[in-house]
Amino acid sequence: MPNKFYPFDKRLEHRAIGSAALTATTTLATISQRVAMRTAYLTRIMLESIDVSSGNELYTFVVEVSNDSFTTVEVAGMLTLGHSSVRQSGAASNVAGQLYEMMWETEIAGVVYKDARIRVIAAGTTPSIAPATYSTIMDC
Repeated sequence: MPNKFYPFDKRLEHRAIGSAALTATTTLATISQRVAMRTAYLTRIMLESIDVSSGNELYTFVVEVSNDSFTTVEVAGMLTLGHSSVRQSGAASNVAGQLYEMMWETEIAGVVYKDARIRVIAAGTTPSIAPATYSTIMDC
């Protein structure tokens, strides 16, 4: 399978490179489509910095979709990063410079959602993470 290049689109940038570190749960920028239609996205998360020094930091990136201004939400994707002791299955601790990708869609269980957002849930003694984050629309 050939490598594909997915371009950067400023309208789908959730968090710019060089932004200040996050130390608490935060909602990143919202994607709103004009109409609810099935769309596939690739979200790229590049770690500029990540604190795992206390041994209990956990960062969960959750893609939430909604049709009612997020009064109710559905989860379209999820990624956990942090220290090995708190990551599921004991996955390795994360370090700055790593790049992660999440693929997700705006259709879940036959329901198509119009709005999407990414929440970063930070937990642990001294959470601090600086993720440069953007999405791109995928070919279906």
